[in-house]
Amino acid sequence: MNSETMKKTLEALRQELARASALDEKSRQHLQDIVRDAEGLGPSGGSTPHTLHPHSLEELAVGFEIEHPTLAAVLHELIDLLAKAGL
Repeated sequence: MNSETMKKTLEALRQELARASALDEKSRQHLQDIVRDAEGLGPSGGSTPHTLHPHSLEELAVGFEIEHPTLAAVLHELIDLLAKAGL
């Protein structure tokens, strides 16, 4: 996994979280958990946290597409990065 690309994607996700003032607290917390878990990924190849499973991320991204399209786009980028890393 390209760590620089991951860092940029996670920073974009943080920025979108900061801008999404209308985001409910449960969704905000879930996205913060995703950022935290993604930051904790390393080359060790341990188990993938539940928050980072592709199906869960895809459902979340689709749910944001209408009201938070930029946030959804960043989540799709994260999904692609994780897939390329084999997660």
